Amino acid sequence: MEIKHPSAQPLNDDQKALLESFRSKVNEKISSHGLTAADVQSFVDEIKKHPEVSGALLEEIRGEVGRLMQGQRFSFDFD
Repeated sequence: MEIKHPSAQPLNDDQKALLESFRSKVNEKISSHGLTAADVQSFVDEIKKHPEVSGALLEEIRGEVGRLMQGQRFSFDFD
């Protein structure tokens, strides 16, 4: 069974740019000194404040974080 959310939309260009920015920051940290859970949470918190953030974008980031930081817990909720 496929569940579809009525408000789910593909990422727009601004959201794709935010996702690429997240990936770039993560790769920079990995190559310089290593990626910590605090680094990732900081990046996620920064993106959550952006006006172009969406549920779809956070799902993409959640998937990336899940692959990179297996077993770590992060907050994707809006404060």
